[in-house]
Amino acid sequence: MTDSPIPKKRQKTKRLFLALLPDQTVVEQLARLQKDIPGRKTPRENLHLTLAFLGNQPVSAISGLTDFLDHTEFAPFRLSLDKTGYFPKIRLSWIGPTRIPEALDKLHETTRQFLIPAYIENKKETFRPHITLARQSVLPDIKIDAPIIWQVNRFALMQSVLNPEPGGYPGYHILHEIAASVPH
Repeated sequence: MTDSPIPKKRQKTKRLFLALLPDQTVVEQLARLQKDIPGRKTPRENLHLTLAFLGNQPVSAISGLTDFLDHTEFAPFRLSLDKTGYFPKIRLSWIGPTRIPEALDKLHETTRQFLIPAYIENKKETFRPHITLARQSVLPDIKIDAPIIWQVNRFALMQSVLNPEPGGYPGYHILHEIAASVPH
């Protein structure tokens, strides 16, 4: 008779991502734009721009991610949300910038380099910054009269809590947030 291995205790996990959070003025402008988009609208409190999706991570990872945020410095930067788009495979309507500002590209790359290899695979994916406006959508036919100008100054570690209701949006909770530092 062989000894069976003792089952490992399942480590508790949380579904995590790192995101930039818009201020209330930008949220209101995005909500007005959403009105003309068919589909399941993203709730106002869920509007964000994901820098990195981490998926299920052990709770023990939160302290390292919090430490990363606390040691990340970035100056506030301007992001012009001037283009709508659509990801047909997942039926997702979005808004994003035509041009990625250097500050956003640098913050994304700094974040990505920190996350490899402890949190994410080293896949080279094209960074397509966007804010999800609606899911289960169709290609939006929206003309943006004037870009939504967002002064980016909030970076957060977020938790996504799945909604048990069919078709319900997940709840997003801020676990840790930093503000941009104003250069002297």
